[in-house]
Amino acid sequence: MVAGFRTVRREGRTPVVAPLPVPVAWPTVERHEGTIRWGIAATGGIAGRFAEAFGHLADAGEDCALVAVGSRAQGTADGFAARHGIGRAHGSYADLAADPDVDVVYVASLQPGHMDDTVRFLEAGKHVLVEKPMALNATEVDTMVAAAEANDRFLMEAMWMRFNPAHAALVDAIRAGRIGEVRRVNADFSIGVPFDPDHRLWNPGKGGGALLDLGVYPVTLAWWVLGEPDSVSAVGRVAPTGVDEQTTLLCGWDGGVAATLTCGIGAGGTMTARIDGTEGYVEIPAPFHASDRATIHARGERVEIEEAPASLHHQVFEVHRCLRAGERESPRMPLATSRALLARLDGVRAGLGVRYPSE
Repeated sequence: MVAGFRTVRREGRTPVVAPLPVPVAWPTVERHEGTIRWGIAATGGIAGRFAEAFGHLADAGEDCALVAVGSRAQGTADGFAARHGIGRAHGSYADLAADPDVDVVYVASLQPGHMDDTVRFLEAGKHVLVEKPMALNATEVDTMVAAAEANDRFLMEAMWMRFNPAHAALVDAIRAGRIGEVRRVNADFSIGVPFDPDHRLWNPGKGGGALLDLGVYPVTLAWWVLGEPDSVSAVGRVAPTGVDEQTTLLCGWDGGVAATLTCGIGAGGTMTARIDGTEGYVEIPAPFHASDRATIHARGERVEIEEAPASLHHQVFEVHRCLRAGERESPRMPLATSRALLARLDGVRAGLGVRYPSE
C-alpha cells in the first residue's frame, strides 16, 4: 500500500434517502416564445466545449443565441468572450444574473459552487442547466429544486450522456428486447492523473474525487438501463487529501441482476462498457460516455449502432423543447433521478469516509 492511502471496503446496502416523487404530470412554466438567449457561468474547459457546441445548434436552425458569459474576474470573462464570439462579458456572476437579455444560464462552475450559483440565477428569474454532478449531495439538490419551484423556473442536470444519440438508440434497443433480459452491466471510467493536492480532481475543496466527477457516468448508464438498484456496496481507495482515488461499486437488483461500476483518478482503465442479456450483449467502446457508436451481439448477428457524434448541444435541444412546451423539468432527466443518484452516492462516500469541506 502506498503511504498516505487507505483501502476501504463497505458491504451491504447503502442508506437510502427517499428520492423526490416523480410527478404524475410534469410541473409547468410559462411557454417560451422566440429566441432563447443563453449565458454561461464560468470559463473553464467544459464551458469552452459548451460554447463550441453552440455552432451545431445554429446548423440545425435552432432559434437561440449565446449572448453572455460571466466569470469571477473581468479579464477572464473578456478573454472567453473574445475566443467564442460572445457579445457581453460580465466580471461577476451577479452581473450575469442581472443581465435582462439572458433567459437561461449554463452553470459550469466547480461542483462546490453548483448550489449557490444555481440558486442565484433561479432567484434572478433565469432558467438553469447545471453541469453534472448536479451538486455535492442530495441535500443541496433539495435546496436547488426548492428555488426552482419558488421562482417558477426550469432546472435540469447537464448529464449530457443521456442525450447523446448513440446512447439513446442503444437504450431503446435494449428496452425493445434486442439482447433479452439484462443480467449484468460492467462499466469503467478511470483516468491516470499524477497526484497533486492542488489539482481539481485531487482537491476536496474543489469537489474532487473519482466518484462524483467520473463515477456518475457508469452509475448513470446502469440506472438508465435497469432503474435504481435495490442494494449498493462499495470498495474504495482514499487519497491523502481525503478524496476517493478509486471506487468500485457493486449494484444489485431483484433476481440477482448486477452492475460492477469502476472509476478512478490515479490509474487508467478500459473506459468501456458492456451490457449482458439472456440473448446477447452490447459493447460500447472507449470512451463509453462520449461514444457515437456501440455494437449489439445477439442471435448470431452483429449490429453496429452509429449515430451523430456525441456533443454537449444535444442536451440543449431538450432544454429548448421543455421551455417551448412549458415544462419546468425534463422527463428525460428528471430531478428525482438526479437527487436519488446523489443520495446513493452520499451513502457510498459516508462508508468510504469521504467528506467535502462544506458538509
